[in-house]
Amino acid sequence: MLHSNENLAIIDNRGIALLDLGLTFFAMNKTIQLSAIFTATILVAGLIAVGFSNDVLAAKPNPQVKPFDCSSSGTFDGEAGTFSQTGNCSHMGKTTFSGTFVPTGVFPVVDGAFCANIASTGSVLTAANGDTVILNVAGTQCFFDANGDAVDVGAAFCGVAVTSTVDGTYNITGGDGRFTDATGSGDISSNANHCTDTFDSTISGTIEYAASN
Repeated sequence: MLHSNENLAIIDNRGIALLDLGLTFFAMNKTIQLSAIFTATILVAGLIAVGFSNDVLAAKPNPQVKPFDCSSSGTFDGEAGTFSQTGNCSHMGKTTFSGTFVPTGVFPVVDGAFCANIASTGSVLTAANGDTVILNVAGTQCFFDANGDAVDVGAAFCGVAVTSTVDGTYNITGGDGRFTDATGSGDISSNANHCTDTFDSTISGTIEYAASN
């Protein structure tokens, strides 16, 4: 009987051992399955994240600094302080250039003549497709008689002050379309005829906007 009990104990122990082995294998199998599922989930999430990142990068490419040159001509209204021009700009093609200008002070130059500081805030360059570039301009306007001699800023226009020049700088403060959030800076110059109220302008500098545009 003792021998039988021992055998029974052995069988029981084997049974328990087999049961334990089965549970262990079952637990390991579940662990493997869960680990595989977790790994697959991480892999899918990673691929989605990479795809999303690529979409974001594609949608918002890094801006690049590019040369920016414009040439335009048009008319101005000295009393109203407005101007309008047509011309061409790099990256924009055919453009219109419009805005307002105001004097911000005067200062003496040679022979008792004076020049004026002028500014234009929010002037707009508009491309044929409607995209825009917005500029702030600050410059110095000096007046000359028919002989090219400097005259007082308060001299009678056309009668005495026949022409004037503007030399200054521009800063791009944004825009629309391809030029949304554009920046840039450079030089601007103009030559005006106060008998015909016409003038021409040139811009030379840089513009920074999305690389894909």
